[in-house]
Amino acid sequence: MSISGQDSEEASNSFFYVSSSEWNLYGFINDFAKMHNLPKAVIKLKKIKTSISDFLLTGRGSHDHKFEKIKDIIAFYPHLQYVLLGDDSQKDAFIYERICKIFPMNIKAVYLRQTGRKENIKVYSVLKNIESLNVSTCYFKGSDKALLHSKNIGII
Repeated sequence: MSISGQDSEEASNSFFYVSSSEWNLYGFINDFAKMHNLPKAVIKLKKIKTSISDFLLTGRGSHDHKFEKIKDIIAFYPHLQYVLLGDDSQKDAFIYERICKIFPMNIKAVYLRQTGRKENIKVYSVLKNIESLNVSTCYFKGSDKALLHSKNIGII
């Protein structure tokens, strides 16, 4: 897939960036995407905290925002196939597993980047469950492995 292809009439891929970050980071995320030549995308972020109780509970909330936003996108565009890309630092593996159980026919692949020095054993268990739903998975440290995998399954 060519990034410049996003601007052409032949563009066939839609991109959605879903994050548990709040809307006040929109400008930063948008600038980051432009700086790294990432494809144009719809960006889905959390509401900005407005009350004192929101601030007191910062960091304690679940990642249901990300799950709900992804679920809503797939339900709204059920004819599309999706590739879920995240990392092993928080709850992406578990969120993506839930999504794959609901929409196994809509998910082409799940990619999780290894963020630490060691692979996360729990992530392997989740990826095995996802693969049992006939969804391809790739757990990678370096992008070369993810690129090769995506070429092998026909994403690029």
